[in-house]
Amino acid sequence: ESLGAIDLRPSASTEQMHHNLTKILTEAKSRIIIGTFSSQIERISWLIMTAEKLGKKVALDGYSMKMNVEIAKKLGYIKYQKTALIRIEDVEKYPPQKILILCTGAQGEGNAVLSRIIDGSHKAIKLKKDDTVVLSSSIIPGNERTIQRLKDNLYRQCDNVIHGNIMDIHVSGHGNREDIAYMLKQIQPD
Repeated sequence: ESLGAIDLRPSASTEQMHHNLTKILTEAKSRIIIGTFSSQIERISWLIMTAEKLGKKVALDGYSMKMNVEIAKKLGYIKYQKTALIRIEDVEKYPPQKILILCTGAQGEGNAVLSRIIDGSHKAIKLKKDDTVVLSSSIIPGNERTIQRLKDNLYRQCDNVIHGNIMDIHVSGHGNREDIAYMLKQIQPD
């Protein structure tokens, strides 16, 4: 598996990512919208638990996000109080600083939740200037233009856009060049 082989940056640590996401969750003045992969069960679980501790309500959106969280909860991988999650349609019933929205679409997929929020076609969420939008994912090779378009459209509408080039808010499951070299040195394949 060599997806990260051309990545020369040092790997971010989970601790640094948690520290940075906690800072965002604590300091944001309004709603926080985090786009991430729905397969990041550990991160989603951690975000829900941290939001609970901070007194925030969490709304999930995206079919795969909702399904993965439901399955993970049934299997015991995610634990949270019944009152921690709210329906996406109920977001406006709470003060903005008490809202965390976890959604799909950080790769800029056309019909994904984050794209619909940005283009104004989402049924319940309208992006606001003081929202904080976090792209907690790495760029899948081939998606560079789509993600840049997503960022450009976000910057036009929102003052607080955070992604991996600004802060370590994602830890990849794909080893970078240094990680791959370390693995090869340890295994010494023939």
